Amino acid sequence: MLQKLEEIKNNLPYFQQTYPEDTCMILCDKDTIIGYLPGERVDLKLKVGEKMEKYKGAATYKVLQSGKQLREEVPANFLGIPYISSCIPLYENGQLIGALAAVTSNEKIENLRKSADELSKVIEQMTVFSEEITKATDTSASRLQELSQQSETMKDNMKNIERIIGHVKGIAQKSNILGLNAAIEAARSGESGKGFAVVADEIRKMAANSNTAAEDIQKQLELTEQDILNINNSVQDVAAQTEEYSASIQEFHSMLEQVSATASLLSDQGKV
Repeated sequence: MLQKLEEIKNNLPYFQQTYPEDTCMILCDKDTIIGYLPGERVDLKLKVGEKMEKYKGAATYKVLQSGKQLREEVPANFLGIPYISSCIPLYENGQLIGALAAVTSNEKIENLRKSADELSKVIEQMTVFSEEITKATDTSASRLQELSQQSETMKDNMKNIERIIGHVKGIAQKSNILGLNAAIEAARSGESGKGFAVVADEIRKMAANSNTAAEDIQKQLELTEQDILNINNSVQDVAAQTEEYSASIQEFHSMLEQVSATASLLSDQGKV
């Protein structure tokens, strides 16, 4: 055995201890395994003295064939746990003399990657939900704005009705004066003015009834106008709260994007 390979073989336990995760070490010359240290769980069941021809698909064999460093990730279905195989070629005087490989457990990183992927899926669902809430909030804000405009329109209509009532009151007042004058003239006419007096009395009654009805309508309009004012104030309050809620949703959406970026970064970090 070459001296360089002998020195590396003697130091395999120290190399193994430098890895933070469970690791097995493999040392071979150009065609034979000359050193092997299994890990606690990472154990490829190799034996010293076995020919590398037996393991043509392994990273160590590929390195012996190519003379270049190689790093591979192997899923859990091969050994029961996922692992990373890192192998470097060994040279002496420019000549390939063997290879040194470390097979390290990738279980923690794989679990981290799976968790990051699951987190990304949850975030994706939450993002969709957040977007739906944002749309619903925007729609509600639009509807509230329309309702507020309708309330203003109703207030304008109320003012128009009040003007009409004012006209009705004016007509009632004039009718009452007209009826009073007619009654006076009927009284002056004596017996011949009795029929006219009846008409004058009915005019005065109609004027009084019209004025009473107008006042009743005025009172109802005032109550309705107050209700509309209260509704409009409530709409404004809800609109303000909706706007604040929409801003909070947007902030939450931004936070989701940041968490999603972090999850993607974690997932990428878990890749070889």
